[in-house]
Amino acid sequence: MSFKEMYPKISIITINLNNKSFLKYTIDSVIKQTYPNIEYIIIDGASNDGSVELIQSYDSKVNCWVSEKDSGIYNAINKGLKLATGEWICILNAGDRLVDEKTVENLFQKPIPEGKQIIFGDWFLCNLKENPDVMVKGYANLEKGYILHQSLVYRSSLHINRGPYLETKKLIISDYIFLRSIPEDYFLYIDLPISINDNSGISSQAWSLEQKVAFDFILGKVTFQYLLKRILFERMPNFIKRLLQLLVKFRSR
Repeated sequence: MSFKEMYPKISIITINLNNKSFLKYTIDSVIKQTYPNIEYIIIDGASNDGSVELIQSYDSKVNCWVSEKDSGIYNAINKGLKLATGEWICILNAGDRLVDEKTVENLFQKPIPEGKQIIFGDWFLCNLKENPDVMVKGYANLEKGYILHQSLVYRSSLHINRGPYLETKKLIISDYIFLRSIPEDYFLYIDLPISINDNSGISSQAWSLEQKVAFDFILGKVTFQYLLKRILFERMPNFIKRLLQLLVKFRSR
């Protein structure tokens, strides 16, 4: 068996913009991996907070990095994809971490069936700004759209057939659109948490959830009732939510 067959190359791409303190968490989690065939790429958006100097201090551990202005998150990720040479891709942005040093090794512990294009698993959420030591477990559910790009790896060939991520200022869910457009039988669930994700970033905002649910509705993956429930209920003040829950409970008696 060849080295490539035993250890397929995975390209891990990290994007960063003026996030020096959180970027260190991410870099450390990648370079400590025990898996022997990782290509690490960092795309920095011309940061001026010391991020570039931090990346330079890891120069011997990072395969490729650039620091230049970009037009947004997905433009930066697409730059990384153009540089990637791995058979597999992992997008791990500044502030996100792999669960432990054996995470990638565990993902490729067994041969991946040829028809499976995406390996996904569970995750932990934390808030690096407020309390980095408190973690909340998140559970993947493909049917409901509970998937995070940090907690999966996918074959780079998917971009050959489906193109790069959409680049638009109006949408912040291009990774979700990409993943949800792929047939479900391409996915392989691994029963282990893959990443620890910082939820203080832009993709954790309520309007990002609204875009995801609306896209699922367009695809016919959720009903109109579910669309209203997720979007309207998530935006309601807590006291109104509680009142509605009490009314439902009272009427069911």
